Amino acid sequence: MVRIAASAVAALIAITIAIVWLSRAPPAPEPLTIAVANNFIGVPLWVAERRGFFAAEGLTATLQRLPSGKLALEAMLRGEAEVATVAETPLVFAALTGKPLRVIATYAGSGEHAIVARADRGISRVADLRGRRVGVLIGTTVHYFLHVMLIDQGLTETDITLVDLPAAEQAPALAAGQVDAVATLAPFTIQCRRALGEAARTFPMGRHYWGYASLAVAPDLPQRRPEAIGRLLRALDRTIGWMRTHPHEAMQVAMSELNVEGAVIEELWERLGFNLALDQGLVMLLQSQARWAIASGSAPGQPMPDFRALIDPSSLVRLRPGSVTITPPR
Repeated sequence: MVRIAASAVAALIAITIAIVWLSRAPPAPEPLTIAVANNFIGVPLWVAERRGFFAAEGLTATLQRLPSGKLALEAMLRGEAEVATVAETPLVFAALTGKPLRVIATYAGSGEHAIVARADRGISRVADLRGRRVGVLIGTTVHYFLHVMLIDQGLTETDITLVDLPAAEQAPALAAGQVDAVATLAPFTIQCRRALGEAARTFPMGRHYWGYASLAVAPDLPQRRPEAIGRLLRALDRTIGWMRTHPHEAMQVAMSELNVEGAVIEELWERLGFNLALDQGLVMLLQSQARWAIASGSAPGQPMPDFRALIDPSSLVRLRPGSVTITPPR
């Protein structure tokens, strides 16, 4: 009887130990597919993948690399990805056409837009674009940036001929003389300058515009998969902290992914601000761009959305409550 009792106690202890061990075991990895724009707003995602920050947070992230945030958002809306990295202009057009989406965080600022023009066609300032053919990927942040640059010189889009050009086709079109200038962003600005050589004239963004890199998801994803979204935000938070203390290593990742030289990366790096947040500036920029889209006829007859309702801060509030400063919708 004593032996049986001792065996039972030993078995009970073993079971208890097993239960405690299992309770402390790391949770099962959460899969998540992320459509990532193949430009500078993709850098934190690539760093997180390479440095193992996704895996450290229990996330099995699959990164789909796409040429632009507009295409990344479209992939998410088609259900080909669960998260998209995208700047604000595609969000505006999606909201104006009633597409179902939510912004759960912004994680970077964007200040690398520029107009690259052919000086050999007499373009020495932005005002010289009057009557010219200008290539731009319509419906993106560079489209709005072009609008702002023109307004600053007393011009409108009716004073130029807009040519809808995917970013990858802009340098060849510029070199072949199919367009007189392009509005674009890094790394395509570099490609355009190289294609023209000494004939290139560049008009950088300067003070004219500052954008946001956002994470966009389906409206129900934060409630349907809260753990996956939480792990994504924690991984990006760790990544941004690491990038701030290891800027040169982060630049190496950008060089590798974008296939550009270190000098180019260093020149642009200071115009990128990495920070996990949701602030009122995003709402104001979305509203401003929506007014432009409606007034320009790009979204004719559409009512102005309440962009505060487009933003779901619930996941970020749990991680960093102080980083959310957006006024909630009424």
